[in-house]
Parts: sequence; structure tokens; C-alpha cells
Amino acid sequence: MGDDEIAIIGQHINTPPVAPSWHNQSLPQTLDSLIMRLLAKDPAERPESAAEVLQALDAIDPTEAAAAHEEKQGSLDSMSGGVFVGRHREMDQLKATFEDTLGGHGKLVALVGEPGIGKTRTAQELATYANMRGGQVLWGRCYEGGGAPPYWPWVQAIRSYVMERDAETVRREMGSTASIIAEIVPDVKERLPDLQAPPQIDDPESARFRLFDSISTFLKTASISQSIVLMLEDLHWSDKPSLLLLEFITRELGNSRLMIVGNYRDMELNRRHPLSITLGELNRERLFDRVLLRGLQKHDVHRFIEVAAGIDPPSGLVDAVHTQTEGNPLFVTETVRLLIQEGDIASGAKTESGTSSWEIRIPEGVREVIGRRLDRLSERCNEVLTIAAVIGRQFRFGVLMKLVEDASENTLLDVLDEALDARIVEEIPSEVGLYQFAHALMQETLTSELSANRTVRLHARIAEALEEFYGDAALEQAIELVDHFAEAETILGPDRLVRYSSIAGEIAAANFAWEEALAHFERAFGAKEGSDSGTFNEIMDDETARILEQIGQAQLALALRQEAGITMRKVYEHHAATGNFARAIDAICNRDVADSELITEALSLVAPDSYESGKLLAWHGFFLGVAGDSAKAKAAFDGATEIAEREHDPALALRVMVNANELDLLVNRYGREMVDLGKRYIEVARAAADKPAEADAQIQTAWQASYIGDPDTAREHADNHMQLALELRLRPAQRLSLGISSSIARSLGDFRKAREQAEEGLALDRHFQFMGRLADVEFEIGNIAEGHHWLSNLRNEVFVGDGTMASGPRGHGLAILIRTVAVARRCGADSSLITEMADIVGRRDWRGLPMRLDDPNLQMAMVLLKVQDGDSTDLEELLTSLKPMQPFYITPYAHVARIMGLGSAELKRYEEAEELFREAVDFCRGATYTPELAWTCSDYAETLLKRNAPGDREKATELQDEVIAITQKLGMKPLLERVLAQREILKA
Repeated sequence: MGDDEIAIIGQHINTPPVAPSWHNQSLPQTLDSLIMRLLAKDPAERPESAAEVLQALDAIDPTEAAAAHEEKQGSLDSMSGGVFVGRHREMDQLKATFEDTLGGHGKLVALVGEPGIGKTRTAQELATYANMRGGQVLWGRCYEGGGAPPYWPWVQAIRSYVMERDAETVRREMGSTASIIAEIVPDVKERLPDLQAPPQIDDPESARFRLFDSISTFLKTASISQSIVLMLEDLHWSDKPSLLLLEFITRELGNSRLMIVGNYRDMELNRRHPLSITLGELNRERLFDRVLLRGLQKHDVHRFIEVAAGIDPPSGLVDAVHTQTEGNPLFVTETVRLLIQEGDIASGAKTESGTSSWEIRIPEGVREVIGRRLDRLSERCNEVLTIAAVIGRQFRFGVLMKLVEDASENTLLDVLDEALDARIVEEIPSEVGLYQFAHALMQETLTSELSANRTVRLHARIAEALEEFYGDAALEQAIELVDHFAEAETILGPDRLVRYSSIAGEIAAANFAWEEALAHFERAFGAKEGSDSGTFNEIMDDETARILEQIGQAQLALALRQEAGITMRKVYEHHAATGNFARAIDAICNRDVADSELITEALSLVAPDSYESGKLLAWHGFFLGVAGDSAKAKAAFDGATEIAEREHDPALALRVMVNANELDLLVNRYGREMVDLGKRYIEVARAAADKPAEADAQIQTAWQASYIGDPDTAREHADNHMQLALELRLRPAQRLSLGISSSIARSLGDFRKAREQAEEGLALDRHFQFMGRLADVEFEIGNIAEGHHWLSNLRNEVFVGDGTMASGPRGHGLAILIRTVAVARRCGADSSLITEMADIVGRRDWRGLPMRLDDPNLQMAMVLLKVQDGDSTDLEELLTSLKPMQPFYITPYAHVARIMGLGSAELKRYEEAEELFREAVDFCRGATYTPELAWTCSDYAETLLKRNAPGDREKATELQDEVIAITQKLGMKPLLERVLAQREILKA
């Protein structure tokens, strides 16, 4: 008999065809557990048919069945953990997912619901099932209070696995990743004491990628011999690095025997919550499912009371419990527990109005339920638990001893035993003397009753008690200590808060937990700044500058470029003022914070031929080139290269190459030689193991290849860039990858892919590039309403509410906006917004705005709008400006020669226009840029019909035939309708 047949039996176990003699006395869960015992047997010992299964069930000793029933019903003290009702649909889904995992199809499942809804209890039921099916279950719990190190839930899970295995098994399954994993899980080092430290990686993102890949590889390897279910509890309290690791591993689950089950409270999330961002990323993964847990149904509440109290509850009791608790299992459990304790569960004492007490005395919420449970404890126990609650969800006996006045060790143990008996707290088996509140709401109920003054004073006592408890190891526990010192700053002062916040930040940064590191460093700076009543410059010292530098480095790791620029400028100004030029230059020589003004100023502070001047010249040349002084730019680059060779510094030499290459793109210098140069820079970057520099070179080369009509090369380098962006976990770099990939897809006629990649990019960054791309695509395939939607979004991104230009980088979006308006009009779209934008171009309102006036996109859009309006003003000037760009295709818009051909035709220079159209047609056919080929053939045909020379009509008809074939294949409805309309006119 196979697993599927037994599973079918299990699904119908509540109503078996032939009920065992004891069936009417036992619970469905008891039967289910017995079925699982049969399922866990060796295949040779399994029953061969459903009838044999039922016979086996009937053969079970009634005493054993009754014992199973009694155990399942449980005593009052264990009923919240022993009774499990409802959730049949959810459990079926979870069991099916685990069965898929056994077959090598891993998955992430999220259990979602409010506090007390039964997320953990459901996970425990799945754990029982997985264990019976031969799986290994690992648990990791996120911690809502301060003190937990980065990756804490992963550390717990891996630690438990490592401690249950012998050293050789751990060594075999971890392989070369053991030393890397040991950096965050010290237990690995204890199990394998001969481990050598892994090679040092200076780049923080590369180091974090190595860690993630190591953990993922280990878990997948370990699951080969025994399928693993990894339970991650309370993800809403997770640190950001743990969430990033979850994203990474989820993408690797497909061919593994690893199932991850995470639970979180959806009510605590908003769109800026770190978990919300992670869920947004995971939503795109086919290996991610949600199981939404809501309140129990009324019949489930009936069943719960029946099992817990051993009675057939009257409907009034069931209605009262279900109404007041809304079916929340924790509320139900605590409410029924209270009714049993007070003796009102059976029928309820009658009141003067004739109603039963349990109908009117059900607490309004679980806080009141928990509060009344706490009231049943001694006053001394409540006092101790209140102190423990301020310590955190978890607390240690040794720390509590230092905080509870006039309490001997035995007295305190007695108090904690009282709380244990009441199931208010529980012991953590992994560490003697470590306790945890049974539910976060129990801790919150206690802390909510404290005044603000008493809370601050308790935090002060706890901070100093922890410091004394850890002694010489206090610095290593800075993450735990810092929250208490922060809460008690008004009493204890800022000095230790600054110290512990800085150390906590360094610990987080060492574990690539950049989000936590930034928060710690910012708190240290805030405390440092608040410790002096003077101005910023007055309090600035080396310690403050060091904290600011750490803030800037964390901001750079998180791609917060604008914020990092401001921070590093302050660091530069301090070190420059104190004469520490090396530190000052290090603060500003980074591609994300480099500033022309500061670079020029810094050059005047150092010796002309010094190493520091070489680092500055690499950036000075870039900014000189952007300003248009190519001769001085070359001299600066040459000077930096000479210094790099003299100092034997390949990183500096590579930075010069990459900066020069990016400059070529910015000043519109394109060609095959630029592609070859980019490939050479990529090889140099790889040899130097400089992945950020390689990423820069990859994206630069991809754009160059697309401009010259080499889509295969462009896609290759775009894909390489995306791989590096994902590996380095650089969100801005991912946006750049999606930008060019979407552009290439549109150029090749894959509008669906272009749209998907633009939408994905927009999810990363509301950048006008993606809004323009989406508008272009929708207009070109005839979705005019959708096109207007994105055009309106683009307009609002570029302009502020009163119609004036937005300041800053958004000003550069005007070129894309005008280009999109030109595309919209060409596709037959019309609206007041389109008219408004066209009028701006006609009035030349764009002059003086923060944008590059030599941008080919802007110049080409203006030519097209002028041709559409029959306006030849300044057209000659625009065509002259575009002449150097004539051989190239400026993705994702058009070939320059086509736009110049339209301008020439508007000026009645038809022979010149024909040459330009031919050039564009030949280019697009060779590059297989089919949408642009269709537009070019259409424009070429219209120009021939206007000229109407001998043979022009015949040639125009051939071109129109090609346009019709392309537009029908690609779904370019507006252009197809335009050409068919021309055909009708010709026939008439």
C-alpha cells in the first residue's frame, strides 16, 4: 500500500467505513497520529489495503487508545499546547508542500495572522508530521527586544543542527563553507576546532554574498540525506540581514529538499517595514506561498471547549466565547482557562437577570484575560515578572538576581516556579537559567502598567546590572546593552550609550547587517551630538568624525547615495581642517559621493605628485570631461595612471579606466572601439577581483553595444551586470540592469518582456526612466489609456504641483517626458497633457532647466515634435547638433539617422532624407531592431510619397508591405492603422 492510499485514509479518518470499537471515545487527532505511526513504518511492514489499515486501527489496544485520548485532551496546565482544532485546510496545504519537499521541490511558506492566532501551534503540528515522515525540523526564533545578534534565527537553527551531529558529519556536510558559517555560528568552530579562518574579503557586499551562499549550500547539502523543515518564528521582529538571507535562500529552494516555514503578524506591517520589502521581493518568486490564518469557526470553538473542559458546551457558552474572542485561539484558550479556574464553565452561575455569568463575564480582550491570570499570582511574583518584562522577552536568572532586592536564590527560584506553573514564563532548554515569557502579550501587559519614570529607572538598573553580569565580556554583548542604555540616557548620561552604540554598529557591520549598523551608528552620533550644547562644528572631534564615517560607510552599503554624500562631506571638512588629508580624501573618493567642488579643493591641499593626488585626479579627470574640457581630463587621467603605476596600485589604475569609460558614455562617444575597450576593462577588473568596478564596466559596455546595433553583446553584458548587482546586493545597480534590459527587449520587439522589466525596475525605484518606458510600450501597442496613465505619472514626477520644474535630478526627466509625448502623438494619442507638453517645447520653456541640452534624446524628440507640427524653426540647428550621432541607435528611442531624415524631409531636402532613411533601414535590419525598422520604413515611405518622383510610389508600397508584416507580428496597432490609412488614401 502506497503513501497516497494511506494519505486518503488519513483525509477521511474522521468517518472511516468501519469504525474501530473505540472510535466514538477518541479524537480525530488521535486517529491521525495513529495513521502517521502506520505511515512511518518500514514500507515492507505497511498494510497492503485500506481494509488492512482499518483492521490495524481496530486492533489497537483500547487502553492504549484511551491513553492517547487522555493525553490529547490533556490537563488544564497543558491544554493550550495539547488541543488543536480546525485548520484542516491549512494543514492539508502544509502537508502537501512537505510531501513536495520530500520529492526535491523545496518551498517557502509563510503562516500569517494576528497575535495568538495559532501560527506557532500550526507549525508544531507540521513539525510532528514532518518528524513522522522522516524529516528533520529546525527552529529559529526572532527576538523583538534589543540584544540579539544579526542572523539570530538562522544561528539558532544551524546551532541546533550542528550540536546534534558528530563532528565528521558536520565537516562532510559543510565542507569548505564551515569556516565561513563559523563567523556567525561559533558552535561550528567549537565542533570543528581545527578550522582555519576564511580568506579576508574587503568588499562588504561580496563578503555578505559569500556568507549567504555558504549557508544556502550547507542547508541544501544537509537536506539531501534527510529532508529539512526550517521554522522561522516571528519574522516581523527579524533583523534586516536575516530577511536578506531569507530572500537569497528562497531563490535556491527549487531543487532542494528544504522547506522553510516562516510566520509573522500581518497587523504589524506597513509598506516601509523591512519585512514588507522582503515580501515584495518574494512575491516574484514561484517558490513562495502564504497560508493566512484567521479566527476559528464557531464549530471549532465548540470542539475546543469540549476537549478542554470535558463537557458538551451549551450554545450560549460557545456563542459568548466565539463572539468575545473572534475565534483567536490564544483568546479562546485563555478565556476557557479562566472560566474553568473560576468554576463557571459547566453552566455558569445565574445572575439576577437570569443570564449565565460566562455570557456576560467574558473579558473584552486578551490583555484583560492575561491581566486576570497575573492577578492570581502572588504580589512578589508580579513584581519580579515586571522587572523581567523590562529586561525583555527573554531574561537570565543571574541578571534578575542582581535586580530583585532582598531575594535569595531560593526565593527567586520559588517565584519563577510559580510563574512556570502558571505558564506565564517558560524555560529555554538550550541554556540553564534562561527564561522566556510564554507570549509576547504577557510581557507587553506587564510593561504597559509601568509609569514612564519607573520604566526609565528600571532600564538604568538593568543596564548597569547587565554590564556587571557580563564583566570583561560586556563589549561583546553591546547589542543587548545598548537598548537599555538608550532608554536610560536621561539618568546614566550619553557616554556609555555612545560607546556601546558604536561597538554594536561595528558588530553588525562585521556581520554585513548594514541596516542595523546604520541604526546603531546614528544613535551613537545622536547621543554624542546631544551631549554638547554647542553647534555642530563646536562638538566635531575625531571621535564624532569616526562615527560619521561609519554612518557614511553604512549608507553607501545601503546605496543611500545622497545621504552618504552629505555625511562624507562633514567627515572631509573635519579632517581637512585638522590637517589629516589622507582621511579627508578617503571620505570623498567614492563614485557615489565624489563631488567636483570638493575634489578640486582637496587637490589644492596635497602635494601634486603624491599618492593622495592620484586618487583625486582619477575623479578630477571625470568631472573635467563632463564639463567639456577633454584635454585637461586626459591630462588628469594620465597623471593618475602614472601614480598608480609608480605605487603598484591596480585598484587606482582600474578606477581611472572605469571613470574614463563612463565619461565616454556621458559625452556621447560611441563605437565598436568603445565596446572593445569596455571588454578589456572587464578583464582587468576580474583579474583584480574588483566586482564593483567590473559591474560599472559591464553596464557601460552593454549600453555601448546597444548603441552600435549589437544586441547579443548588449544582452550578454546586461545579464552579467545583473548577476553582479544581485551578488553585491546593490539595488541601484539592479535598477540600472533592468533599465537596459527593458530597453533591449523593446528594441527587439519583445514588448511583454520590456513591460515586465520596467515594472520590476519601478518596484525598486520610482524612476522616470521606467515610467517613460511603460508609456512608450503601451502607446506603441495601442493601449492608449494605459499609456496616458504612465505619461501622467511621468509628468507628475518631473513637475511639481504648480507646473514649475522639480529641482534636482528629476529635472533630467524632461527629455524623457518630451520624447514620450512625441511617441504618444505619433501613435495617435491626444490629450490636454500631451498638448501642454508640446507647448512647452514650442515656447522653449525648457531652456535654463537642470538638464543636458546636448542630450540626443531631447534633441531627437524636439525634431519629431517640430515635424509633427510643421514647424521648421531652429530645425537646421537641431540637425547639425545631431550630426555626430548619425550612425547610432539611441536606445530605447530611435536611430538618429531616421529622425534626421524626418527633419531633412520637413526642410524639403528629399535626397538627403532618403540617404538617411536607407542608412537607418540597413542598421535596423542588421541589428534586428524590428520596431524601429517598422517606424523607419513607414517614415521612408511617407517621404517618398511626398516627393512623388518616378518609382517612389512603387518603392513606398514595398516599404509599407514590410511595415504591415512587422506590425501585425508585434501587435503595433497604431502604426499598422497609420499605414493602412495611407493605403486607402492612395487607392482613392
